[in-house]
Amino acid sequence: MKDFEALQDIWHNQIALPKVSHEDVLKKIKKTRTGLATKLLVEILGTALFSAMLIYLWIESPFRMWTTHLAMFIFMSCCLYYIVALIGNYRRITYDNLLDKPGEYILYLKKYKHDRFIFNTRKYRIYSIFVTAGFILYFIEIAFVAALWITIICIIFTFLWIALYYFMLMRIYIRREEAKLEDMIQNLERIEKQFEDS
Repeated sequence: MKDFEALQDIWHNQIALPKVSHEDVLKKIKKTRTGLATKLLVEILGTALFSAMLIYLWIESPFRMWTTHLAMFIFMSCCLYYIVALIGNYRRITYDNLLDKPGEYILYLKKYKHDRFIFNTRKYRIYSIFVTAGFILYFIEIAFVAALWITIICIIFTFLWIALYYFMLMRIYIRREEAKLEDMIQNLERIEKQFEDS
């Protein structure tokens, strides 16, 4: 009962948020959106450069085993998938035809946020499995041409990096992106509420 009364006191003593300028909120939303779009562009360019390096390595290196060629094919397929997915996400975040319609834009951003979460979790997990399979296939040839201790060090380093990236860095990335999208949604909801109260 005390908790309910404390909650009631907080509710009644809550200070109303000051009204905000429509233009200021739109500027903030555009700035956040531009930041997210720029980050996606950098990822697209980075993946494209990595893909170019892989193609060069695949063409110039005298790989002898079919497993290595299969690994390179898996890596290239993963890169292509990632680039296509990022381009789609970039186009969706830069879509601005709904900026003057807060209600519709809120729904659009909520859907985008949900889709990005699925991409960054479930789809990224499948992507990581394929990349890991590619590395396993690639290390078969490394095991035949390099010393055993070099192969073991390469395998340990690679899988530690994959684990670190997937279990730590990716979670930080997801939290930051969701916080920015949530901030955009809350600002739009605030504008929409002001219009309803007027």
